[in-house]
Amino acid sequence: MRDKLAPHVMSKALVLAGLPGSGKSVASDIAKAIGIPVVTMGDVIRAETRTRGLEATSKNIGMVAEDLRAKFGEDIVLRKSWPSISEALENHPLIIIDGMRSLAEEEALIELMGKPPMILAVIASEEVRNIRLIERKRSDDIVFTKSTGEKIFIEIKHGEKSPQHDAISERDTRERAWGVETLLNRADFRIENEDSIDSFRTTVKALLEGLNCID
Repeated sequence: MRDKLAPHVMSKALVLAGLPGSGKSVASDIAKAIGIPVVTMGDVIRAETRTRGLEATSKNIGMVAEDLRAKFGEDIVLRKSWPSISEALENHPLIIIDGMRSLAEEEALIELMGKPPMILAVIASEEVRNIRLIERKRSDDIVFTKSTGEKIFIEIKHGEKSPQHDAISERDTRERAWGVETLLNRADFRIENEDSIDSFRTTVKALLEGLNCID
């Protein structure tokens, strides 16, 4: 009988870590385009939000994420994602895990997979990330908090230039509290995503293709 741990030991997992708007979704799309499976941990939270009959707003998704962690532990999202991760590891030499946000989740993955994952930190400044969050208008990341504590909802009409402001994404604040910056500091690879999106795509694609080679 084949050892069930063997596929996990032979395969590699690359965690995409980054603050909201840094470019993780772009990196994930590149992976999918070249045949590397992507497990998005945030899907667990969005599915649970729908199960509870809640609209997928920043407030609701954040509330559900906090509630799950408070009730079941800081690593609950990773553990709920494990069946999808395990299946992907059994069938591919490299998989992407998008959205790990804490050291507890990394430790749970090591326990389940039998070895540490690699981590890719996608880096962009707060100003650049906030502009992207506003422009993409995803329901869970366009509520901002100003330095005064005032909560604001910013919407940009087609063709308008995104405003400069001192607001910080609520997701930003939440994910920093969970410890995402610890993962960023421990990353095996770092890619800056400040300027040309084409340059970013080229760099990510080259890294993924190199890691996807079967040893």
